[in-house]
Order: sequence, then C-alpha cells, then structure tokens
Amino acid sequence: MPRAKKITLGVTGSIAAYKAAEIASALTSAGHEVRVIMTEHATRFISPITFETLTRQKVLVDMFSDEDHRQVSHIEQGTNIDLVLVAPATFNIIGKAVQGIADDLLSSVLAAADPKRVLYAPAMNVNMFENPAFQANMATLKDRGSQFVEPEEGMLACGVYAKGRLAKVPAILDAVESFLAPKPLQGKRVLITAGATREYIDPIRFLSNSSSGQMGVALARACRSYGAEVTLLLANSTLDAPGVDVIRVDTVADLYAAALKVFPETDYLFAAAAVSDFKPAARSDSKIKKTGASLNIELVPNTDVLFELSQMKTHQKLIGFAAESEAMLANAKGKLERKKLDWIIANSLDNFARTSGKVWLVDAQEIEELPELPKPELAYAILDALLAKGL
Repeated sequence: MPRAKKITLGVTGSIAAYKAAEIASALTSAGHEVRVIMTEHATRFISPITFETLTRQKVLVDMFSDEDHRQVSHIEQGTNIDLVLVAPATFNIIGKAVQGIADDLLSSVLAAADPKRVLYAPAMNVNMFENPAFQANMATLKDRGSQFVEPEEGMLACGVYAKGRLAKVPAILDAVESFLAPKPLQGKRVLITAGATREYIDPIRFLSNSSSGQMGVALARACRSYGAEVTLLLANSTLDAPGVDVIRVDTVADLYAAALKVFPETDYLFAAAAVSDFKPAARSDSKIKKTGASLNIELVPNTDVLFELSQMKTHQKLIGFAAESEAMLANAKGKLERKKLDWIIANSLDNFARTSGKVWLVDAQEIEELPELPKPELAYAILDALLAKGL
C-alpha cells in the first residue's frame, strides 16, 4: 500500500470547496502529511480553520503573510512534496497553470511544481467545462504530464443537470492512491473475477451465495494502483472500481465466456469470484407456481471456470481463492494441486460479505499467514506478499 506522503492540497473558489474538507480528512487519516493552500476566493466558501482542524497543519492563503520566513512557501509547497492535488480546480486556476501566471500563492506553487506531480479535479459550469479554451488548457496540462479526475454529471450550482460537478470524493481519493503507489505491475495485464454468480431455477429465482465482491474489487483497485491494466469480471455486485475495465456478468456461463475472451492476453488471474458449483438440471421458462406439494430440484455440476482456464495456461500465473468451513488449509492445498495453480488464498467463510478479512497465502512450498485487515489494505498486503515471492 502507498506509504505516507507529503501532499499539498490546493482549494479554489468553487461551491464544491466544502468537499475538499472530506478529502483533507481522508488523506490525513490515511497517514499523509497534508498542507492546504487556499485561494482568497476559496475562503469565501469555507474557512481555513476547518482545514487546520482536520489536518493539524497551518493553512496558507497569502504568500506575504507566511509566519515562517525561513522558507519560501511557494517553492517549499511545490517542490518538497510528493503530490499537488487541486480539488476543486476552477476554470481560472487551470488557465493560470497553462499560461504560467503566478499572481497568488496557489498559482505560484503550481508554477514551481513539476507538472508530473500535479493532479487536478475540476469543478465548474458545463458551459465553462465545454469551452474550447478550457478543453485546450486541460489537454495542454495532460501533455505536460499532469493528471485529471474529470468531473461527473450531476446537478450543478446553476440548477442544470450536466457534466461539471466535482468527481465523487472516493474517486478522487482512488486517483491519489493510484498516483502515489509504486508501479511494480506496470505493463502487466490482470484478470480478476469477483462477486457471486447466480444459477436460475426460473425467471426470478436462483441459487447463489453471500459473496459481496469486496475482496475482488479491492484487488482490482490495488493492481491498477500498482500500474497494471486490469479487467474485472464482476458478478451481481453494485460495487465499482474507477479506472478498471469492469465487465458485469450474471451466471457461470457468462463469467466463463467473458474470461475466455480476456485470458489469452492475461499475465495474472485472480479468481476471487464465488462461483456456483452446481446448477439446476433444467430451468423453467415460467415462474414455478406454489402447489402445496414438495418441489425437488435436480442439480448438476457446473463449469469449473478456474480448472478450465488452468488447462489453457501458457505464460499466465493463476491465483485462486479457497473459502472453507473446515480443514481450510488442507482443502486449499488440494485445490492448489488439483487446479494447477501458482498460489491459492485460503480464508474461512466468515470473510464473506465482511469489510475486513484474514487470509493465508498457500503455494507448493509454504503457507504464509497475513494479518486481518480491512479489505482494501488486505489487497495490498496480498499483492506485496506475492510480489516478494516472484509474482
């Protein structure tokens, strides 16, 4: 997981400035050192005291009122940092950055900063966002190496539903995490399956399980942060993974068909989906009516997606998951051998639908126990352990 970094958070004069408080709080809680620089206009929307309370750092607004004259603020905050995040970023500040205008503290920080260390999250009226001047400015900054978390559609301050609303805070935090993370998987393609498949008895009833997909989604986001190109086959989950190619699937047949298209070009497969082992021998085309009599449903084995893909393995490395109610490590070891996997991640059924988890990393030589962690952190712990073993 990305280690604690020094982040300069630039807040500009937008109605979305209040959301920057949540961003500052989340980054500080994650252990980062966050220094907030506000434009004079930003202080009309939210008080510097809010950010000082959240970050426990002095907020800077005026270049000439800095109490510590031993350092030059705009140089210090633009160069001796890991990231400059401008959120919200207005039409005005982006125009200044492009033209090299440095007439206040934040624009001076941007003038001193390496463009490759700057991340912008714009927020503005749709007409301003679509203005050719703004689009050209955004393209120029991207060409210089800066990154953007583009705004989303939503109700704007002017009362119009259109694109221009500041991206959701989790999407901005995800972009920061990805920006700061090392890139050991750069150039690699990762396929991840996640969620719970369904096998239908009739048009509305199905066999499934309680997997939420949280672990697979966390792995997808962590792999993307580490530089990989990620495809996530997500079964029956409302979760999302910004920056990841998400393909939503329903049944085992859907999952298998989608995997077959991606697997040949994949370098690593993480099979985290809870795949239905059985399916009804026959599916009713109409809703089964209650008659008062017992209903017997014949179940037949389903396609073993991971086993089938293992038979097609060329250069790929395969990482499976084993959720067990008993003899967890023994059963995981058997699955590792039977399906010819490189590693298997063993866990108890207690992990299902929980926000945290504890797992054991199993290969042919050893078993490594990982500590219980929130699943986003556990995903990085799994990747770091695998990379140490030669992933």
